[in-house]
Amino acid sequence: MAVPTLAPLLAPADFAATLPPHAVSASVLLTDAAGRILMLHQARGYPGHPAWWQLPGGLGDPGEDPVATARRETAEETGIRLTAVLRPLVVDYRSAADGWPPVIDFAFDAGAAPAGGKVRLSAEHDAWAWRTYEEWLPDLQPEQTAWFASLWRARRTAATAVLTDGRDVTGGRDVTDGAG
Repeated sequence: MAVPTLAPLLAPADFAATLPPHAVSASVLLTDAAGRILMLHQARGYPGHPAWWQLPGGLGDPGEDPVATARRETAEETGIRLTAVLRPLVVDYRSAADGWPPVIDFAFDAGAAPAGGKVRLSAEHDAWAWRTYEEWLPDLQPEQTAWFASLWRARRTAATAVLTDGRDVTGGRDVTDGAG
């Protein structure tokens, strides 16, 4: 019996060049003392969707870990400096679409905003508001609804969810029945 020959191992840089590119993003679910959620309205849409309401967050800088991205983006977009431990709520693998590479999005629970913390918007956003989960639902884009429900469910149950394209597939099942 012939022994199969193994291909020579690639150098790390050569192997890395064969891997697909992915972008990383991170956002935070920040509530106030009354349990209302902070969301920001984009001043302009960007490729792939119109301007919409979103949690503080954004794309990671090269070499930046997701927690650092969440903290930096929140400070840049709201002026709020997060010091509490950020607990992961959902990890969402978003397939490549509209010219974007795949995005791995981390959403963290930032707990309650610091007392007296004022929101200072960046140029990326033109409005901010604190509303309850239910009050936000009419303002969400259709593609945000399942993601937002999974996020809120993860917050309430203290269980991290795994999503694909905004849909909860934790444990191999599609869980898209709302806030449950």
